[in-house]
Amino acid sequence: MNYARRKRNRNIPPPMQQSVRPGVNQRRPSAPHGASVTDMCNANHRPRIFRSEHLTFDTFTVGKFVSFTTAGCPDGHMSIREQDRPSMGGKWCGSAWGYTVYYSETASLNLSLQLDRLSQQGIGYNFDFKLSYKFLQRSEARLRYGNSPLSTWRGDLQPGTYCDRLLDDCTNRACRIQSPNYPGVYPRNVTCRYRLRERRPPPGKHAMLAVRQTNSHKIHIKDQIVKYDRSQRVLRVWDQCNVVQDYLTVYDGDDAESPVLVRLCGGDAVPEIVSSGPHMLLEFHTSPFDNPFHPVPLSYLPGFELEVQVIYVDTDSHSYIRESGKCEFLLTTFDAPSGILENPRHSLAPNTTCRYHFQGRPHEVVWISFVKYHAASADPSVYDMGECNAQLRVWDGRIGSRTTAPQHSNVTILGEFCKDEVPRLCDHTLLSNSTRSTRPCSMAESYVSSGPEMTIEHFVRQGSALYPVSFVLKYEFVDISQEGAQNLHSRNPCDRVFRANAGRFNSARSTFLYGRGGQQNMTCVYRFESPTSERVKIIFTKMAFGDKECYSRRDPRSGRWRCDRYKPRAPGIAQITVGEYPWPGIYLPRDCLCTNNSEPLSITTLTAQIVEVNFTVTNMNITQDFKDFYFEAEYEFVSGDSEEICASAWGDRRLRGSSGEIALRNPDTAFGSDISEGVLVDSIRSINAPLEQCVHQPWLIEPEDPVNNYLYLKIRGYELNPIVSCPTANRIMVYSAINPRQVRIICPAHQEATANVVEVFSEGWKKPPEAVDLLMEHSRSFIVEFLQKEAGNYMVTWIEVSKRPSVTSSSSFTMTGPADCPYRCPELNACISSSLWCDGLSHCPSGFDEQEVNCSFQFGMPMIYIITGAACLAFLAFLIALTACIRCCQHRRREKKKMLAQLANRNNHLHINHLHHTNLGDGRALRYHPTTEDLFLDGKDSLC
Repeated sequence: MNYARRKRNRNIPPPMQQSVRPGVNQRRPSAPHGASVTDMCNANHRPRIFRSEHLTFDTFTVGKFVSFTTAGCPDGHMSIREQDRPSMGGKWCGSAWGYTVYYSETASLNLSLQLDRLSQQGIGYNFDFKLSYKFLQRSEARLRYGNSPLSTWRGDLQPGTYCDRLLDDCTNRACRIQSPNYPGVYPRNVTCRYRLRERRPPPGKHAMLAVRQTNSHKIHIKDQIVKYDRSQRVLRVWDQCNVVQDYLTVYDGDDAESPVLVRLCGGDAVPEIVSSGPHMLLEFHTSPFDNPFHPVPLSYLPGFELEVQVIYVDTDSHSYIRESGKCEFLLTTFDAPSGILENPRHSLAPNTTCRYHFQGRPHEVVWISFVKYHAASADPSVYDMGECNAQLRVWDGRIGSRTTAPQHSNVTILGEFCKDEVPRLCDHTLLSNSTRSTRPCSMAESYVSSGPEMTIEHFVRQGSALYPVSFVLKYEFVDISQEGAQNLHSRNPCDRVFRANAGRFNSARSTFLYGRGGQQNMTCVYRFESPTSERVKIIFTKMAFGDKECYSRRDPRSGRWRCDRYKPRAPGIAQITVGEYPWPGIYLPRDCLCTNNSEPLSITTLTAQIVEVNFTVTNMNITQDFKDFYFEAEYEFVSGDSEEICASAWGDRRLRGSSGEIALRNPDTAFGSDISEGVLVDSIRSINAPLEQCVHQPWLIEPEDPVNNYLYLKIRGYELNPIVSCPTANRIMVYSAINPRQVRIICPAHQEATANVVEVFSEGWKKPPEAVDLLMEHSRSFIVEFLQKEAGNYMVTWIEVSKRPSVTSSSSFTMTGPADCPYRCPELNACISSSLWCDGLSHCPSGFDEQEVNCSFQFGMPMIYIITGAACLAFLAFLIALTACIRCCQHRRREKKKMLAQLANRNNHLHINHLHHTNLGDGRALRYHPTTEDLFLDGKDSLC
């Protein structure tokens, strides 16, 4: 038996009046089983005024609730059908209390109550129903449609469906995705599909769609049976939503065949879920059976509302997956030599592996530095936490896309990280901005490949929609190529050796050698080893020296390029120096360049077999690299013309002796301005015989005893400085062999002119003998070079000298001094070789070694020594004569005493003190005068 009751429109109160809350409270124990009660509210006659109905269930008990999925309401149920919407067959039953509200989607609905089994009175109580309702205008439904100035758009309802909607053009309007009947309880047994699309992205941009909800109270999808209110809620995913089977599925595409980004239920804030393209599908599914109890506090709303946002990225960026289902990215040096790589801006589906392949040129390596890395903690109840939810691996080489094994056996792993582990971080880079730069990432904060390829492999097990995984890294393809061969005798990676006849060379392009790579100073040496009698011609086509304040100019004194600094004390230098090694271990600087230049500049060296180009930069800042400091050049080994080739080899131009001179004889021919061309004749007087030599090539003068002796050079002329001028264009250059950058430039004078004399001692003459630099090879040698531009007669003379022995104290009371050197120059306070003494040439500046007083004797013995020797011999002869006289006197006295003793024995008397006594027999002695012979003998003895 069916009972029907219709509430007529005339009983509905006016819109502005308080709504009537009629109630139905029925107990029908006498009604037979199978009875049904239908209550319909109809508002079709006022479509312009009433937009939806608001139903509040004050009391609800309809049978009992058994299951969400199968035969869940065996005793009866309630169903609601909306106008112009297909019937979905969803049912509510059981008991409910608290906040249960239903907001209709249309202006009219039908609410049906069906009781299949009614308990007898006093035995059970399975039916108690009471509701209140009111009609709402659109302006009053603020939670659904928003406020008037900021109204939201819910999409277009698709014809013939209950709740499918299409949302597009969300760039220009506020789009919202809402569950049916939001913010009330959602219907049962429905599947709603929300399709999002963006059809008109700007040129050069790629559109991605994002949904999110930051307000946790605006989402609650039933996830389990709860008999009480609860305040702590969480989002649940995947199989956790199978209890009630109410869930929201998000697809990365426009159909159900697209990858699933996440399936969620429960209630909490929803992080940003982003599609990889301009299409996204959201599917909301509810179970057939339920009771209308809302198991949360009143401040939480049933159902859900999600905000829609359109994100644009560059079409050629690596912020999205181009090929659906294949997360592969290729970054090549042809696209960009350096850049910043971030994780994809969109969400990743579960069990996704993304690989980022870095491909450089064969002469490049890959340098990456992680600036930021974060992997959110996964839900331990979903997956076995023994496995990694997010795993990061860095490979030195390239690995395949379908296997985790490397494609090549020589590929190695640089790092593997799981759970709370993080890769090497260079996180201080985050502090840099447009006005502040941070220090470069060090090798301990980076990864560098051994070849041109590197792969970063990133695996997410639960996806990144609810458990975001993000990273930011800097990458750069570093050019490590260099011309020439590696210098095996140097540890500097940019030192090169060139032996080919011709070619190109340039400064190193490796970032690791510059300020941006962490180095403050850099020195690279390019060594050219030429065959005998060949020059090296170098043409610099481009040069740049950054912000260093310096300029190159030709030195008017020598005609060579030199570097002058605007501020001599300014920090840091950047320059190119060209020098030669005429002899092993002796470097001779030639030219210095430090001015930015894009015009060709040519430098031709002498015929030394080893030439070096030194590129030096100091005090670089952290932003400077090979784009600030660089050069490009060409070189060629040039065979010298017949008039340019020297008759003597470099070994013949190495002089050693106690003295010598290099004399430039006066030719009749004048020479041009090119100081590196022309052959003149100079003669050498040393231990070698005179030879014809090249004027423009240097001479090495060494002491025969480099440990104890020094060199003293004497040149007629005066030393040049920027103030003093020189009447001739010729120059004589004097270098210290141990420090050739300290050069004396001398304006020479003709030998017959009475000019000044420049005197030069070799290095260390005024230093103590124990100085460390004096023990180095060539520390006491000189390099002399003639720069001939016009005719002239010039000479350089030298002698080998040693320091005079100094007086030392052997005790506090006595002073001992070693014997002075016999051959010396007093004005130099130096000793010279004995072979130079009185050899017919004046070697001492004052000519002391050739003075007559020192040379007027045979065998070269000084007169003072002869006088001293003669005096010593005379004194020795006097001592010998005196000793002989004393011996003779002593012998005569002994003979006399012996004679007197014999006489006394014969005459029986005693002679004492030259007195004679005679015994008279009575005891009296008779005294008498000595004879004449006795007096003579006494006087002789006294004389002795």
